[in-house]
Amino acid sequence: MNQMEIFKNPEFGSIRVIEENGKYLFCGTDVAAALGYSNPRDAIIRHCRYVVKRDAPHPQSLDRKISMTFIPEGDLYRLIVHSKLPSAERFERWVFDEVLPTIRKHGAYLTKEKLWEVATSPEALMKLCSDLLAEREANISLRKENAQLEGKAAFYDLFIDLKHSTNLRTTAKELDVPERRFVRFLIERRFVYRTASGNVLPYANVKNTGLFCVKDYCNHGHTGSYTLVTPQGKLYFAQLREMILLVS
Repeated sequence: MNQMEIFKNPEFGSIRVIEENGKYLFCGTDVAAALGYSNPRDAIIRHCRYVVKRDAPHPQSLDRKISMTFIPEGDLYRLIVHSKLPSAERFERWVFDEVLPTIRKHGAYLTKEKLWEVATSPEALMKLCSDLLAEREANISLRKENAQLEGKAAFYDLFIDLKHSTNLRTTAKELDVPERRFVRFLIERRFVYRTASGNVLPYANVKNTGLFCVKDYCNHGHTGSYTLVTPQGKLYFAQLREMILLVS
């Protein structure tokens, strides 16, 4: 495929794709917009590693060229993995089950000329079938790799990124345990204590190192402190989830 192809989907809009040296390049802004990023340009900067600029036909004037941002398949996966859109999985299926099979890396892009060649040449038909089978197996391998990336991304978001320290209610929800049982477990196991004013604060001991952090607040002249569970703490209490559920 030597020219740009535009693939349209009623749910995700249009995705512009070009082939270069046997590899696919996707219009980065098209992909990011389809995956629900509010700022596609920022999403590309944060998540994509191999961005390239290529001249493409101007959408309003075909005799003019504009510089556009394109990304390879690896960056396409990264945008899918980090998308918060529930339909990201459907977008992945559309791209890898419909778009990519239409434009093969091995040159089996089904133009009218290619269709005629396949219809009139048994050798061309056999080669096409062989290439399609190889591409299908490659897509299965990429799907498995993508599943691993999604798992790693979820683990990072929940347990490693320090920005994701959360209060006790949110932490209980993330661990899928009742909030009251979670707090009761923390109190009974002497991870935290309840102050006279009703606040729940962690004990200052070695056992709690890295599990909690305490933030101060000031609201309409009233000051106080509240407890957050750190990513390290979430990982620790996730391992104790069955014990938490046994608390009456």
